[in-house]
Amino acid sequence: MVRAACIDSGGHHTSSVYNYVRPREGKRFFAIKGVGGEGKPLVGKPTRNNIGKIRLFPVGVDSAKDLLFSRMRIKEVGPGYMHFPLSRSDEYFRQLTAEKLVTRYHKGFARREWVKIRPRNEALDVRVYAMAALGILNLNLNTLANREFMARENPPDKPIPQENVRNSRRMPQKNGGFINGWR
Repeated sequence: MVRAACIDSGGHHTSSVYNYVRPREGKRFFAIKGVGGEGKPLVGKPTRNNIGKIRLFPVGVDSAKDLLFSRMRIKEVGPGYMHFPLSRSDEYFRQLTAEKLVTRYHKGFARREWVKIRPRNEALDVRVYAMAALGILNLNLNTLANREFMARENPPDKPIPQENVRNSRRMPQKNGGFINGWR
């Protein structure tokens, strides 16, 4: 199940991306723009200050790549460990590792930047987009995993034990706050 999709609006087809995303924003299609530099958040606050007047999310690509490469170093299954299907080709992994972090000096100051070491890096870009989509959704993956586990353990024809059922009634919205409560 695809919960969200990010489309890079940088490059030569910015208007096409905006036109594609505009009618699909409610279906969780997001336009993103990569922002280089150290210390940028994985996903920044969206802006509508663009020609398409759509929500455009800045993505800290250096932060995302730092996170990805640190996770690729994890060798034991656990938090942060990256799982890959067995069907992934060697070319996929070459693309995933097509950049490296180098330190360059500019006016006497060290600057870290990601540099391509192979011509194709689409797998790395797509992985960054997926991380951005997850960041935009701000999902609690543990809660989703628990729901999936409960759905498997209790198929629709089997009654759910009462100790596992929460009261799912929504609380009524309060009419408080400044806008509604100032009168």
